[in-house]
Formats: sequence, C-alpha cells, structure tokens
Amino acid sequence: MQNRTEKQFVSVKELNEAIKDKLEGDFTLRNLTVRGEISNWKIYRSGVFFDLKDEDSVISCTMWGNSLYGLKFDPKEGDEVLATGSVTVYAPRGRYSLRVDAMEQYGKGNLLLELEKLKRKLYEEGLFDDSRKREIPHFPEHIGIIVGKDSAAEADLRRNIARRWPLVTLHIYYSLVQGVDAPKDLLRAFKLTQEDNLDTMIIARGGGSIEDLWAFNDETLARAVANSKMPVISAIGHEIDFTLIDFVSDKRVSTPTAAAELATPNIDEVQSFMMDMEERLQTGMVNYIDNLRLKVKNLSERPFFINPASQYLKAKVEVDGYKARLDNGIKVYIDTKRNIINTLEKELDALNPYKVLQRGYSLTETEDGHVVKSIKDVKPGQKIKTKMKDGIVISTVDK
Repeated sequence: MQNRTEKQFVSVKELNEAIKDKLEGDFTLRNLTVRGEISNWKIYRSGVFFDLKDEDSVISCTMWGNSLYGLKFDPKEGDEVLATGSVTVYAPRGRYSLRVDAMEQYGKGNLLLELEKLKRKLYEEGLFDDSRKREIPHFPEHIGIIVGKDSAAEADLRRNIARRWPLVTLHIYYSLVQGVDAPKDLLRAFKLTQEDNLDTMIIARGGGSIEDLWAFNDETLARAVANSKMPVISAIGHEIDFTLIDFVSDKRVSTPTAAAELATPNIDEVQSFMMDMEERLQTGMVNYIDNLRLKVKNLSERPFFINPASQYLKAKVEVDGYKARLDNGIKVYIDTKRNIINTLEKELDALNPYKVLQRGYSLTETEDGHVVKSIKDVKPGQKIKTKMKDGIVISTVDK
C-alpha cells in the first residue's frame, strides 16, 4: 500500500493568531467610529463589556480604564452612540471585538461620521502610508513649534527642549488651536514654517474634547502637513485622542514632553558619549604610541643599529668571497680557452703547406696564384712561379 502524502495543516492557535495579526494590523480597522445601540452593558472591576447593535448585526465591545473614566455621559441600555476604537482579537477563543477608546451619544456624532469619510479618503490617497514617513533629525539646529500662545504645551516644550538640547534655536509660530477660526490660523502658521530653514517642526496642543481638537481635522491643513518640506511631529491631545494631523505627520506622540524628547537628543547622554569616545581615543593613541616605541626598541636592538660597521665588514667579506670566486672562474675559463687555441694552432701548423717546403719540396703556382696540380693547368709560353724553402723561381713553360 502506497504511503499517502501528509496534508499540510495549521493548528487552531496558529489560525487564530494569524487572524489576530491580520485584523489588528489593518489600518482601516483602527481608530474607526461605529454607530450603534448599547446592549448588555455589564460593568466589572477592570472595565465594561457590552454590545453595539443595529437592525442587522451585533458586535462585542470592551472599554477599559481611562477611556471609561473619560465618558461625559452615563451610558445605559438602548442608548444610540458613536463609539471610536479599534478591532482586537482574543486569540485563545477566536473572538474579535471593538476596543472602545471614546464614546458619545449619537446626537453629537455626525461630525465624526464625516471625519471617518475624510480619513478613509486621505488613507486611500496614500497620505497615511508609512513609506512617506521621514526620520526625525538626531542633532537639530532649528526646531519650529506651532502652539497656542502662553499655553501649557508651549511652556512644556520650551522647558524640556532647553533642558535636553540647549544648542538648538527655537522658532515659535503662535496660532489659535481651537474654535471656528483655528483651522485658517493654523494653516497660516504652518505656511510660515515652510519659509524657514527648519530641521524639525512640532505641532502641539494639550488635551480636550473632540470639539476642542476639531481644528486639527481640517482637510486643507492635513494635506499641507502631509507635504511639509521638513519632518513633522504631532503632539495633539492625549494618548486616546487622534486627529487627521496625527495620521499625516511623520511621527505622533501623546504629549508635548514626548515631542521634545523625540525632537532632541539628551545633551547629558551626548556629553557622556563624547567623554567616553575621548577616553577611548586617548587610550587608543597611548596604545598606538606604545606599539611604535616597542617597534623602535626592537629595531634598535638589531645588530645593524648596535654596530653598523660590523654589518659593512660582513658584507665586505661576502663581496670579497664573490670576487675571489669570480676571479678564479675567469682564470679557469681563460686557461681552458687558451689550451684549446694552442691545440688548434698545432693542428693548423701541421697542415701548413709551407712546412712541406722546409723538407725540400716546392710549390708551383700560376702568375695569378692558382696552384699547378696538373700539366693541364698550364700551357706553353705561360709564366709560372715555383716556391721553395728559400725563395721563388719564375720560369716560362716551353713544352
């Protein structure tokens, strides 16, 4: 029987955790506002569990801690509300719910619905994309702040920035931060920041109701901030407060103090780091110099530096040895060649025809120097030369 390939599978836990990651990672399911009727309102020590329902569906909801204490009305069964929060998943049970961060009665919530539509519009245009977000400069020289004049946010920013990084120059752009005229005034202040050479820009305001923060949901202002030439830090409201400026800015923090910390380095930490670097540099230089000294010491202990003449004499002995070997080689070479020449001279001398003349023989030649070897080499009347050991006889051929 053939083995069956084991079918790929996931565990229930893995499936629920994957669903949790998917839902909680979906930006569109965060900080959304849902309209519904309260049902099954149950208060526990840690928080509240309830349902939101409409004519066709129901969703479970939770509300915890500060969010619950921040309610400005007393919810009860049957109330129609606008609940703002994010979808969460309880993985062990595979249950999803809406974690509510803020809630108000529906009569005040029409603006929230319009805001939700605008938020989705800007999201679909890509103005919230992380890829557009820029890093905040680590060592700024100029920081701009849009803030309400003489506000707690201004004092907080001034104090903390001066404490953390007194080397920076602050540029304050005062503006209205709530009310009907606030969006236009905020846009005016923002345009001024774009005319200056800033490293970082902070928009700050303390907490308040949704109505107090509504100026920061202006579409024109949000688009302007999204196109800022320098990175923008949003520090508007508290942790649970969100405006359009928070989504389009490069970084969002919950307090002016956090904005100051994000925008500046801590000078004490920088000085400590510099001192550590200085100490490491000094240690490195000392070690480097010590190594050079050791190298010089080792070199100075070599024979050449101790007695340079000894090195010369040693070289002279070697050169003299090479010279003696060369002289001897040349002598042997010349003697060998001389012996060869002497041998060749003897052989050549033995073959010299004039040596034969010394023994009584003669050599006959024509006038032009050709040796007469046969009577055919001459003719009657021709002069010939006969060489003997003691002279030459010139004669004429008669016959």
